[in-house]
Amino acid sequence: MTSRPGPVTTRRITIALLASALGAAPVLATAGSAHAAGSGDNPTITGRTIGPRTDNRISSMLTARATTARFGTSFTGAVIDAASGKVVWSQRGSTGYMPASTTKWVTATDALRVFGPTYRFTTTVKRGPGADQVILVGSGDPSFSSAQLTALAKTTATTMKARKQLRVRVYADDYLFASPTLATGWRSTYIPADTTWLRALVVDGRQVDDTSIDAAKLFAAKLKTYGLTVTSIARGASSSKSPLLASSAGQTVNQIVSRMMLESDNEHAEALHRLVGIKLGYGNTWAAAKSAQATRLKSEGLTATALYDGSGLSRSDRLTGLQLARLVTNAFEPANATPFAVLRSDAGLPIAGKTGTLSASYGRFTASTSKCAVGMVHAKTGTLTDAVALTGWTRGTDGRVKAFAFVINGKPTSMTAMRQNIDMLAATVTGCY
Repeated sequence: MTSRPGPVTTRRITIALLASALGAAPVLATAGSAHAAGSGDNPTITGRTIGPRTDNRISSMLTARATTARFGTSFTGAVIDAASGKVVWSQRGSTGYMPASTTKWVTATDALRVFGPTYRFTTTVKRGPGADQVILVGSGDPSFSSAQLTALAKTTATTMKARKQLRVRVYADDYLFASPTLATGWRSTYIPADTTWLRALVVDGRQVDDTSIDAAKLFAAKLKTYGLTVTSIARGASSSKSPLLASSAGQTVNQIVSRMMLESDNEHAEALHRLVGIKLGYGNTWAAAKSAQATRLKSEGLTATALYDGSGLSRSDRLTGLQLARLVTNAFEPANATPFAVLRSDAGLPIAGKTGTLSASYGRFTASTSKCAVGMVHAKTGTLTDAVALTGWTRGTDGRVKAFAFVINGKPTSMTAMRQNIDMLAATVTGCY
């Protein structure tokens, strides 16, 4: 899924105030810092500091390194100074390409804004019309766990035994989401290779064909351990008037987003994408989620060329370098300090060479052209068979946050080389290479 500099007192105050507004402690460079800026590097303009030497170097070095020989012609990239909104560099910055999993920046922004970082989805058990009917009701929570399922089963069994109802029929209610279909732009091979059918009920993110019936079977097995006899298992709907037997709240939206961004979890992404559409009143289909997504982007003052899902698997998705970079700068707006705090933290994005999909075990930031940036880059990765992307943030040698996005389309001769090249661009933004 960092720090630095300022030789003059006024500059240190400016950085400190900005970092405080973002909810993060500033790290100020000392005279011995490798990233300390020169004394004339940071003039103050209307209360803000800018680093022309830093930005000029980023621009010139990226121009020299982002060559057609390395990246081909299907490439878009951009770097923006987060505080000022100044475009430091762009190349085909307004041309849209398949963004792959960097689309999850959109999904994270939507979910955090609509639900809030501390919201939890609640999975319930209700009684059906018949005295022996027990319905496990999915809330769409992608974090729903076997531990929660066990707790639900224990409470349910206790209640049913108190009513002398020792034989039960178990039903799975996953009707919060529409019946699963492929999203526009999805290959049929994506299921089960890259994700599962999207249903509103799943336990531990299990990779099975029908996650809802799987959950019902697991629930039934737990009920048996608590003394009930299960006579049948099927899909069935509850109603708003169905009596509540048990409930369990899952992880916070912050935690779900963190998992989605760190591990590039497609199931988490599509669940959040669909839940946003439902919450905003658009409905429970792919088309409804797409409409909600467009509305949310507009509300944030952002745009997207074309999006059809929440994970970035769709081959019809298109985002530009500038659109992606502005998604990142949006997280650094002072007014967004609370809802988007996780996207500015170590927990919310892979860290270069250390965590998530940017860990060294994936070969990230291990080459001589990028290993100097280990621990300095926070970014979301994106990979399809013919797309590589990296979108996130770091700090330049002026100590200021630089949002960046790099997207390459076209089947590479070497995926490893392409990732190393894109890591090199991120290292260039830090100024360490």
